[in-house]
This record gives sequence, C-alpha cells and structure tokens, in this order.
Amino acid sequence: MGETIYVDKPSMGSTLGVFFAQDIQIVFTGLDVSTERDEAVVAEVSRLCGMNFFLQEQESEIPLYCVPYLEIFASDGQGGWFAVAEAPRDGPVYYIDRDRTPHLTAERSRLFHYMVSDPDWRRKYLPGGPWPRLPEDPAGRKKLAEILNLPALPPEEIYKPGTLPRVFVSREEAEKEFPIQDHWTILRQEKTPRFQVHQMMSPEDREGRALVHCTAWRETYTDLMDPRILETHTLERCRKIAADSRSDDNFVALDRENGDRVAGFICFSRRARQAVSVPDAGEIIALYVLKEYQGLGLGKMLLEAALAWIHRPRAALFVLKGNEKAIRFYEHMGFRFTGHSVDAELNGGKMTELEMVLCREVT
Repeated sequence: MGETIYVDKPSMGSTLGVFFAQDIQIVFTGLDVSTERDEAVVAEVSRLCGMNFFLQEQESEIPLYCVPYLEIFASDGQGGWFAVAEAPRDGPVYYIDRDRTPHLTAERSRLFHYMVSDPDWRRKYLPGGPWPRLPEDPAGRKKLAEILNLPALPPEEIYKPGTLPRVFVSREEAEKEFPIQDHWTILRQEKTPRFQVHQMMSPEDREGRALVHCTAWRETYTDLMDPRILETHTLERCRKIAADSRSDDNFVALDRENGDRVAGFICFSRRARQAVSVPDAGEIIALYVLKEYQGLGLGKMLLEAALAWIHRPRAALFVLKGNEKAIRFYEHMGFRFTGHSVDAELNGGKMTELEMVLCREVT
C-alpha cells in the first residue's frame, strides 16, 4: 500500500478535484448536511418514523467531523444523527449517538422500509434509548411509503462492519490524529516557478483577491476616475465581492516565494453579459495586478489562463476610457475596439468604458 493522503472534502467546493498517482490512497474527510424541500413530507417522516430530515431553509450547524467523510441526512431529535457515506447511495446507514459513537444499521433502502412499516423500529435497530413506540397510523404509513416511492425490499444482506468511521467534535480535533489537508495545499506543493496561476480556492485566495481589487483600483484610477466613484470601492466591498465569487470563474496569480501572496487576479464569464455588443462571446470582467508586480508577465499569464476556459470565438471586455496603459496591453494581446461603449454613474460620479474584443479560432 502506498501513501495515504487525507483531504478535507467540504473544501473542494466547485473546483475540478484532485488527481493522484495510482499508489496513493485518498481518504476524503469532513461532513456535509443533506437537505429536503417538502416540509409536509419532512413533518410526516418525523411524526411516524422519529427521523428528522433537514429543510433547505434551516441553518444546520452540526458539531461533527468525520474520517472518512460522511453526509448527515437526519437527526433523531435526541442528540443523535443518521449519516451515509458518499457512495453508494444505497449503502449502509450509520447512526451516530449523542456520544459521537458511530453504529452500523442497515443499507438505506432497507432501513427506510423498517422505519415506515414498524412503529417500534428504533428499539429494534438503534442503540441507546429509551425509544418510545411511534404512532401506528396504518393509513398514514401506507401513504408515506407511496410518497417516498420506496423500492422493493432488497434481499436480506448482512453488512460486515469493517472499520467504522471516526467521529470528532471538530476538524481541529481530528487533525490531532490525522494529517488532514485542504486540496489547494496539495495542488500547490510545487514551489517553482515563482509565479503560478490557480483557481481562487482558499480563504487566503479570496482575501488576497479583495486586497488586490481594492489596492489596484487606487493605483490605477486615482487620476483617471471621479473620486466619488473611488470612495465606494472599499476593502469591505471588495471582500464581499470575493466572498460571493465562484472559484471556477476567478484565477489568482500567486507569488510562491512570498508566502503565496496574491499578486493579481482575473475574473471572467464564459457567457458575456447583456452589455456586450458582440455575439457568441465570453467576457473578461476584471483583471488587476499590483503595481509592484507589473512588468513581470502576470497580466499575460492570467489573461491566457482565462481565455483557455472561454470556449467561444470571441472574448470581450470593457476598459476605462483614458486608461492608456491597459489599452496598450489589451491591444498587444490582440483585442480591438468595437466602437461600442457604456456610460455609468455611481455615487454622483460618471465614467465611460470602451468595449474591446478578441476574435480567435476555438477548437
């Protein structure tokens, strides 16, 4: 058996994932919460089955961290939880008692048959208690089975417990026994070359994007933009933009020799906004590099990385009128003016942005 790497599953977000060599075993860790939409069905399952599903509108902060990763889908209302592994969907259900001890129950479809058909199922299949008998209500149980569309009861199969998951109160507690990593630290283990472009993934990436966004605006636009507009571009606003931004639509340029400092970023869209005049285009929404890093090729690296993800024959952008340095850069990269412009007013200040477009062959 080769090396085992423990990766925090919830930190994966919307990024592509992590790929390793065949001799490395990956163990995903952490916990997610599965939610339901139908409040009436959730209430009926709670009444007849003593299993409380979570509604999408609920805030479900559960103080558990699992190794390997588990998905919590219900509570017992008394401090215990029901969880499944990520796959298979009809795999075994684990019951985690109030002491955070996991117990193997049955495969999911079989357990749902038990809880819908038997008012006393908890006493028979769950540890602890006491478990009071649930309502008989044969008609209600028949209707619930129809709503849940339970498959035919599978043949009796006894699961071998194997190694039960470990359950901790937090990731910090789990890390005392397991060397858990976030996937972005694994992807960035190679420290050369000095400047690398990655998807925006970690909290540090988002904070760095916000700092660049705020700082670069002042470095770039102080003499070009109405001061009333600059006043609105606060660090708090930039942090909110970064927090709300998708990982796969934002790339950051990292200085690997300076603590992975974010030196620049690019934000793009595979489908251009309505303000863009050219058809079938993606859009470069924002591109900023800190002044101290300019002239090192980071803008070109970021732009090329974004263009590789925009699989359209045209890529458009808007540049502030009078920003000659940016205009020269985009012209050098093949962008040309279309003659289209947009006017905007913010906080009493006005500005004009000029549209540029890059036409290219897409394979």
